[in-house]
Amino acid sequence: MSSKHISGNRSLTQFDVIVIGSGAGGGPVAELLSRHGKKVLILEAGPNCYENLEDPDFSKVKTVFSNDEIKLRRRNFVMTDPLVEPRSFRKDERKVRTFIGDVNHLPKLVGGGSMLSDLKMPRFMPQDFNLGTLLGEIPGASFADWPVNYDQLERFYLYAERVMGIQGPDIPDHPYFPKRSAPYPMPPSLMMYMSKKISDGATSLGYQPMAYPSGSASRYYDGRPCCRECGFCCGYGCVISAKGTPAVTFVRKALMTGNCQLQSETRVTKLLYSSSKREIVGVEALDPQGQKVEFRADQYVLAASPIEDARLLFLSDLGGSGLGNSSGMVGRNLAFHYVTEVAGVFEERLHAQRGRVVSTGMLDFRGEAGNPSRPLGGMIEFGGTGEPINEALIYALRIGFKGDRLERYMKKSPLREHLGGMTMFGEDAPQLRNRVDLDPALKDLDGLPVARITWKAHEFEKQAAKFYIPKMLAIFRAAGAKWGFVAPEPEVPVSRHITGTLRFGNDPRTSVCNSVGRFHDIGNLYNSDGALFPTSSGMNPTMTICALASYVGASMVSPGAPERAIAPVVE
Repeated sequence: MSSKHISGNRSLTQFDVIVIGSGAGGGPVAELLSRHGKKVLILEAGPNCYENLEDPDFSKVKTVFSNDEIKLRRRNFVMTDPLVEPRSFRKDERKVRTFIGDVNHLPKLVGGGSMLSDLKMPRFMPQDFNLGTLLGEIPGASFADWPVNYDQLERFYLYAERVMGIQGPDIPDHPYFPKRSAPYPMPPSLMMYMSKKISDGATSLGYQPMAYPSGSASRYYDGRPCCRECGFCCGYGCVISAKGTPAVTFVRKALMTGNCQLQSETRVTKLLYSSSKREIVGVEALDPQGQKVEFRADQYVLAASPIEDARLLFLSDLGGSGLGNSSGMVGRNLAFHYVTEVAGVFEERLHAQRGRVVSTGMLDFRGEAGNPSRPLGGMIEFGGTGEPINEALIYALRIGFKGDRLERYMKKSPLREHLGGMTMFGEDAPQLRNRVDLDPALKDLDGLPVARITWKAHEFEKQAAKFYIPKMLAIFRAAGAKWGFVAPEPEVPVSRHITGTLRFGNDPRTSVCNSVGRFHDIGNLYNSDGALFPTSSGMNPTMTICALASYVGASMVSPGAPERAIAPVVE
């Protein structure tokens, strides 16, 4: 294998743990295990967009990211290309498929999907861990309590926030803000002007907007520079690494220990197992040249994202029911966030292209379990767009403007300079019917069956959206917007927030993994990403994925007392 595909300690040939995936689920596990002396191999299907990632001098870490809308948005520079790695989709199980293409694909690269997010990092609320009890039985839904609660994860939230360098507000008395044992590592950056306009409207109606917790550094932190507010956050890798993404935080720290090796562009295609299927004995992968290779360790951590996690378990047992699937729950309870988008068009310019994509949000519409006057919606983010090429394509291809008319509209820029948006990531009710399996005929570039997504929204989230849309429009009216409109529900879900498929719990009959992420059926296999989530919450999931992955890693290091593994950082 070429040296450019190997980072960290290249001399390592024997490993205690293999981690499949280097994102928000895999990075924290690798960091904790490596910190405590375990020899760790990270296998990542995508490329490494960094040079010298393991160098102690952060100024020597170089990236190939740029603020290039064509490269990042149009040419799939690091985004999964659905032409060669498609997925199929259906709402009705009676049909084989109704769509082929991009079905909530995440970018494949070192650091995972959050590398291209704007890294909004709120914690879940305490109620989010007990919705099975709080909501009771809802027809067609499969809500369940988590096997861990907020208090158990609070120190792991703090740990992940300190490793990543999260900025956020210090508001201990906010009625909807979860209690913290310590402030955020950094204070919030300045509020964007567009966000201030919407916030003023919300405040006038009695709501309580707040600075949105973010992974973008508001000052120099752990060698990383502070955010320059360039506007290229969502959909872009950070040019200066001001975003505390898994690659430049967890993965980098793991590599710096000397106990970790990272192999990029190495696609795991199969888990090898013992005759009893109770133990993993190795992984089969394709190296950067497409050659079949095998790797072995004592323990294995699956963190390739919820859809790919389930797919790999089915690929490893073709013709069978899937590895670790005695419960029949592998792939089930797939959840996205039900996205509700409301926009306001203002006569004045909002300058949404300046600063972070989202600097402000509100928790007022997250709701309260069991309270019909405040149904469970989701956190609201105030945002805009700063992409002129995308704006031009909308005018030219969707509306049909040409020549002078296209030029006039680009100068006026109603869909960029004058547009403010509110997005609610609503609680997506888990359902057994919403699931991942293998498409019976469609294959990827390696000749492997692709993931097929079966998903249909529940009335639970539809009714919550219906309840909050008028309130969102009222905020825009109070903020001074001249027009307001609601985006139609897309035929294929657009949220990149993916959870479920390997639900964890205490009962092996109704869950795939136990309370620390270990598979009930397989003694040396763990999961550590959003696949474990029994419920999706109404908040951006990345912070909770990182905290939960840290909890899984700490439990592997210190069984029964995981908090001991993070004590030096949080005490």
